Amino acid sequence: MSPLLSKASCLLLTVALAACAVSPSPAPVAKPAPVPVCPPAAPVPADLLILKTLLNYQYELRLLSPADLTHELASLGEQPSPAPELAMRKALILSLGHTTAELTLAQAQVDAVMNSADPQAEALKPLASLIGARIGEQRRLLESADKLGQQLRESQRRGDQLTDKLEALKTIEHTLPATSLPGTAASANGR
Repeated sequence: MSPLLSKASCLLLTVALAACAVSPSPAPVAKPAPVPVCPPAAPVPADLLILKTLLNYQYELRLLSPADLTHELASLGEQPSPAPELAMRKALILSLGHTTAELTLAQAQVDAVMNSADPQAEALKPLASLIGARIGEQRRLLESADKLGQQLRESQRRGDQLTDKLEALKTIEHTLPATSLPGTAASANGR
């Protein structure tokens, strides 16, 4: 046997023995951890479901164009039931308006819910109160903006009048003959 072959044989035998010695023994099978069983979800109370529905509706309304809002309001007006949820939907649409008339109608819808004895209205009263306060603030801001707009227009009108008067005075000044003042002529002669 050649020395190279004997070395290769030894090496191969060593690797084989090492592989046998290192081969893993089968691991004990672990029992799966117990999976916690969750109790069945409690049903969502109808009151909370209505509130969640209205909050989602408010979010969707903010994504609509003014024309789509008008169409949505018209479709709500065609529904026969004067339910508190319907009144709140109308109030939410109208509260996105930009006129005092729209905000007044929105407040009327909120007031209808606040004054209703319907059990559904009872669940909606906290939300109606919040929306009513927001509508009131919007109305105050709108009225303040209108008042400031009127003041601005009045100031611009007065500024225009003063500019016209100034231009008229300049025109008069240019039409006056160029004369020297009596005091300036005497002082010039006295030198």
